[in-house]
Amino acid sequence: MLSSAADTDAIYVSPDGDDHAQGTASAPLASLSAAKALAKEKGASQVWFRAGSYTLTDTVSFTSQDQSGVTYAAYPGETVTFTAGTPYTGFEDCTVNGVRALKKYVGTQADFNVLFNGETTLPRTRYPESGYLLIRGVDDRYCINPDLQIDANFHKGYTALIADKKDIPAMRNVGDVVVRVLHFWKDEMLRVKSYDAATGVLSFTKPSSMTFHKNDRYFLENVFEALDKPGEWYLDKPTGTLYYIPQAGETAQNLTLWGSETETLLSIDGADNIRFERIVFRGNGFNIPEGRDHSQAAYNAPSCIVCQNAKGLAFRNCEFRDVAACAVFLGENVQEAAVENCLFRNIGAQAVYIRGRNLQPDDPRVTRNIRVVNNSVSGFGRVFFNAVGVLVIDANSVTVAHNEICDGYYTAISVGWVWGFSHNITYNNTISDNLIYNIGQGWLSDMGGIYMLGVQPGTVISGNVIHNVAADPGEGGYGGWGVYLDEGSSEMLVENNLVFACGSDGYHLHYGHMNTVRNNIFALNAESQIRVVSALHRVQGDPCTARFERNILLTDGRALTFSHLDSMDAFAEDGNILWDLTYGKNVYLAKNGNSGSAMSYETARRKGYAANAKVVNPMFRDAARFDFALAEDSPVFALGFVPFDYTAAGTQGGTVIGLSALGGETPYNAHAAAQQYIRAREPFHFLLLVWYRIVDFFTGLFAG
Repeated sequence: MLSSAADTDAIYVSPDGDDHAQGTASAPLASLSAAKALAKEKGASQVWFRAGSYTLTDTVSFTSQDQSGVTYAAYPGETVTFTAGTPYTGFEDCTVNGVRALKKYVGTQADFNVLFNGETTLPRTRYPESGYLLIRGVDDRYCINPDLQIDANFHKGYTALIADKKDIPAMRNVGDVVVRVLHFWKDEMLRVKSYDAATGVLSFTKPSSMTFHKNDRYFLENVFEALDKPGEWYLDKPTGTLYYIPQAGETAQNLTLWGSETETLLSIDGADNIRFERIVFRGNGFNIPEGRDHSQAAYNAPSCIVCQNAKGLAFRNCEFRDVAACAVFLGENVQEAAVENCLFRNIGAQAVYIRGRNLQPDDPRVTRNIRVVNNSVSGFGRVFFNAVGVLVIDANSVTVAHNEICDGYYTAISVGWVWGFSHNITYNNTISDNLIYNIGQGWLSDMGGIYMLGVQPGTVISGNVIHNVAADPGEGGYGGWGVYLDEGSSEMLVENNLVFACGSDGYHLHYGHMNTVRNNIFALNAESQIRVVSALHRVQGDPCTARFERNILLTDGRALTFSHLDSMDAFAEDGNILWDLTYGKNVYLAKNGNSGSAMSYETARRKGYAANAKVVNPMFRDAARFDFALAEDSPVFALGFVPFDYTAAGTQGGTVIGLSALGGETPYNAHAAAQQYIRAREPFHFLLLVWYRIVDFFTGLFAG
């Protein structure tokens, strides 16, 4: 809730103010730094910013020496922007690569990776302009750990790749070119050290985080020779010249661009109860991380806002737009914090990143009691492609609820990050009523709409709607899953979720124990509805990885209901409801994946791979068009299924600032995307269906 503008001790700030003024309504200050200092001097609890843009030329730091309990807010009804960019005007006309361009001398000390105008960030050049190049070869002479045995397929590091010589153009300032490799769950960001045109060896200034393989996809960024499309730019660092291809209506006389080098706008460390309300944060910078990257989830991407050792923090009704990497980072010993009713758009890495330490439960420094509620995240991972929309590591009692998260290249929500059954301070978390869609988009692998790890007693995943999660099937990738419980995921409740139209499976359990998956709808996912890889690393005394109860599993003649049931002593199934839109009662399960191990439900029951499912039409209103409302006389009610209102997922009310900005976008076509995966497999699925029936016939014959 906004504080009253009538507060008598309030401090006022204006773009037209003066930092030597008194900070009153009639004599406002000019900067956040000055307001912070005056708040300490006066013991003030409210700072009002009048309309306009405030440029932060360096990080503003809040420490234990500053006044706690202060709200920094836009004055009611006014728009306030915090940014970090140097404005550039006075461009000159020129020609670049045969097209009209503008240029500006910005100095040889300029070193920014982000350029933005009044609307959005502007793209750096890409080569090729669309599609990808393929690694021609890999040579262990360029491997930093060639003898690695464990996880060698994933975690060898390489300082060079071998390119097809015809793929690489002559490049100006080759040391400023960046190679982006898309493989597994990682996108490498590697600055070029040199290129040998005779051998095709493209070497880097640091090793890759993951193993290169022949035919891995890659492309080049920041290539001067590719500068030819409106809106693109290139910074020629040796000459200190910024080149830009103008868009319609832009001239050398009217153009203003901002180059941003400041990564972190705000740092809060030791100050409690600091709150920001109705502030727009946009246009910070980023540097390519030095040293070998962490291979997961843009783990070490820089952050626009960094918080640690603080209680009672809040960011409410704020907008984060054109952020170069992570927007909000809540770190060690952050407690009782909230990110609520905010809009995140065009975010370079994570929208919200919570990362404490894996301490003992009674340690007072545990990161805990954090709310990430009612936020709209549209377009994340725009620079660090493997970033997660909302990422929670080593924290407990976190609520991630009623968010709408879409348009990312990797996982939307991830919680956990202890592999296997080791000690995990991440527990008692709630991931509920989120609307998640258009995730993955065929870029990377091994992802989920919701991705969990480790033993998490008390954690609940409920009321979420997830659709269109897609790995890169055409490129040899895998794993576009709706709900993904990865290694060691245990003691979680998954209920009342709707998951449909995902490229792989609706639900995937790697291994764990004592999970309950009940009363969900998994429908029309392209490979299977529930995938259980359960034979690994089970806990003694409770061999069952999960109990599946009263879930509706809907297929359409092209996918399996259950798959990968390789060890049925680790799988408990009771009261699930199976149906196929095209073939009715002809539904199939598989001991492995989509292979000859598939069998009808009756055969699976005879062989002990299924127990008590019901093959019956759930009577959805129009499932083919993804309308999963149940008819009043649906038989599933008598079978114990409890209806839930899946339309309640996503943001609530009109409280999120700037939501009107999303109104002009074309909504993502979930149906078309699902059909894309189905069509790609259509001939295979038809032959597979025939094979299922042959196997089922002879199995039944011999059983008789």
